[in-house]
Amino acid sequence: MSGNRLLELQLVDTHIDQVRTRIPKLPEVVAAAAANAAVKAWDQRATALRAKIAELEGSINASEQANATIATKRDRLEKQLKTVIAPREAEALMHEIALLNTERSALDDEELAAMDALAEAEGELAAHVAGESAVRAEAASADELAAAARAASESDIEASTVTRDALRDGLDAALLKQYDTMRGQHNGIAIAKLNGMQCDGCHLDLSRAEVDDIKRLPDDEMGECPNCGRLLVR
Repeated sequence: MSGNRLLELQLVDTHIDQVRTRIPKLPEVVAAAAANAAVKAWDQRATALRAKIAELEGSINASEQANATIATKRDRLEKQLKTVIAPREAEALMHEIALLNTERSALDDEELAAMDALAEAEGELAAHVAGESAVRAEAASADELAAAARAASESDIEASTVTRDALRDGLDAALLKQYDTMRGQHNGIAIAKLNGMQCDGCHLDLSRAEVDDIKRLPDDEMGECPNCGRLLVR
């Protein structure tokens, strides 16, 4: 009877759909996604730390260069101070030297802070790098388990597809076209069982008259649920 064969086809198609839907939600696949996200986070943190170290090293180099420039200028002013006689000129030179000393002191403080931050960042990077192999190994292991789980699901789908194709080969082309169209219209469920007075597709009751009309149909003809429009197997 084509109705029962079509219902069997529906069960196989539903199973295939369910297996496909479950693949991204498999525990192994979810665990692999989390492990690879951890690798990505590790890479991002390592990149951020290396960028911070490079920035601090640049800051320290800039401070050292600025200090060298200040030292050269201060030496020149101190030599000049030894040659001046006028008190006002000497006072101006001393004021400029004092400003340079203040600027150098501030640069020294900044350089010291940068050196402390550099040591901290380098220590953090070293500890971070020490954990790299474990993070990557965990992701590789998780990927292997996820691949095996996917393969098992794909094998299930392939076997079910063989069964589905065999069922389709025994059905009328026009009926299959109607079935495929209705699967698209009803969230993958085109055909349902008439269970007593109820449609197993929408779980709504039919009237006695509607049930009687469906039961009077020829054996090779199926009715439709008046509530959801699915084909009904009685």
